[in-house]
This record gives sequence, C-alpha cells and structure tokens, in this order.
Amino acid sequence: MDKPHNQARIVTIHQMLFEMARGNFNSRIPSSTNDEENDELETLIVLINMVAEEMKESIFNLGFVNSHSTHQFITQTTILLDEKYSIESFTPELILLLGYTESELFKQPLTDIIANTSLDQIEKLLETSLPAVVALDFIRKDQLPISVSCSVGKLINESKIILNLLTPKKYDAYYPMAIEDENEKQSKPRKFDAFLIQKLYDYILAHLEDPLPSLKILARKFGTNEHKLKDGFRHFFKTSIYQFYNDERLKRAYFMIEHTAIPLKNISVMNGFNNYPNFSKSFKKRFGFSPYEVKRNEIGFTPPQED
Repeated sequence: MDKPHNQARIVTIHQMLFEMARGNFNSRIPSSTNDEENDELETLIVLINMVAEEMKESIFNLGFVNSHSTHQFITQTTILLDEKYSIESFTPELILLLGYTESELFKQPLTDIIANTSLDQIEKLLETSLPAVVALDFIRKDQLPISVSCSVGKLINESKIILNLLTPKKYDAYYPMAIEDENEKQSKPRKFDAFLIQKLYDYILAHLEDPLPSLKILARKFGTNEHKLKDGFRHFFKTSIYQFYNDERLKRAYFMIEHTAIPLKNISVMNGFNNYPNFSKSFKKRFGFSPYEVKRNEIGFTPPQED
C-alpha cells in the first residue's frame, strides 16, 4: 500500500469519489494490468466503478440532465473539392477521422468517402444560397458510417467547394478517467463481467456456512461458463474462487473464536467444515497455530443453551 504507484491510485480514488459527490458519474478509474497490484485496492476500484455506473444508469435514465457531460462542436476538418467533386486538399484531421492514408484520399472522388444521399444534399445546396450546415454521412475505410455536421460553401471567385466538418468531441471535467482509448478498452473487463463477479462475491460471503458448489454448478447458477467465472474472479481478486471462499470462512471462524464463547466444534460447523479435524488443520495452515491457541474473550457472546 505504501508503494508510490498505490499512493497515486489512492489519490485517484479520492478524486473519483469527489466527482461522484458533486454529481459526476461519468468518470472511471482504469483497472490495473499489473498482477502485483494491491488486491484490496484493486477490488475497491472495481466496486467504485460499478457504483458509478449503476448511479449513472439509474439517475440519468429517469430524465435528469447530466450537466457534467456535454458536447462541444468544433471545426477541425476541412476538405477542398474541385468542380468535379474530387478531393484537391484536406487537413490532416481527415486522416484520423476516416482512417485512410494521405495518398488514398488525395485526388480521390468524394463519392468514395460519402453516402449517396449526402452527396445529393451537397449538390442541392450548391444550387441554392451558400453557406449552409447539414448533417452528412461519411464512410470510413473500415466501411463504418460516421455522421457529422458539415458546413458547405464555395471559395470566392473560384469554383472550388469547401467542406468544413464539425465533429462532436466528448468533454468531461475529470478527463484522465473519463476518456478511454481502444487499447485500454481491450485490456479492461466488460462492465457485464464486473457485475457478474460482484454477484459471485456476494453469494460466497452469504453462504460461508455451506459447502462451496462446484465451478460447473456456479457457472450454471450465474448464467455463464466456467472459464469466464474462474478467470474473471482471478482478475478482480487475484485469487481463485475456492481460495477466497476458504480464506473468508477461516477469517470468520477466527473472529468467532476470539470474540465469542461458542464451542470450537460448533464454530467449525457454522463455517462449513464437515468435521473438527479438517477445520483445525486448515486453520493452522492459514494462521500458523491451532484454534485452541487463540485467546478467547470470556465476556463475549455465548449462545443460549437449549432446554
């Protein structure tokens, strides 16, 4: 926890909580890809992100305006066309927007990168008074459509046509956490996986007194496959499902021994162990001493005696 990187992540958590307190639920804390990160800190980050997502969906789906998430329209891309609608020049942003190389765009007809309906709109506008702003549908190199606002006009005393593309840029006050690049999205688990593992986590803690179902049964119970359940849990908690279950019931048993006067055999049963010898062996392996060696609080809770 004292490592500089962990300290920096704690500061990030504080920033995230502050944003949530003032009503901004768009921020997210990136999950770490470092297996040596502090387990509890990483788990806390996952849970905070989940709470922010749930709050965002529950609040803003009801019709509230999210004042922390706005769109700013900026003129960032310009295309210059000749009278035959061939691309004569353009600004570098067009390469980033459409995914083509410079040589693929230069001197190419506009029809290669725009939908036919949008080309018809441009032709109609050129027959009327200019300039005008319309929504045009461009086609990226990967054949995905992208709709942008565009100002259509002509250069004075020339036949050149100029298109100024106004593309929406997402802005959030908490920029470091709100904007994700494609590589980061690929490395982070999907939101669905986080909710799935949270449900499994809650289920285990609520059933520590019961035997842990097999991975196959757990996967069927949570509507997923064994691989996703096993790998997802290890990603978030840096341990196996069974190891987590065993550690949690042993920690609960330790607490009960220390703070109550319940007989040790009863405590072993209450924490899901079939018999006391197995419980004692697991307890000693986990803590380095047997249950009998734990100092008990004699004024702790004593269960009522049966008649």
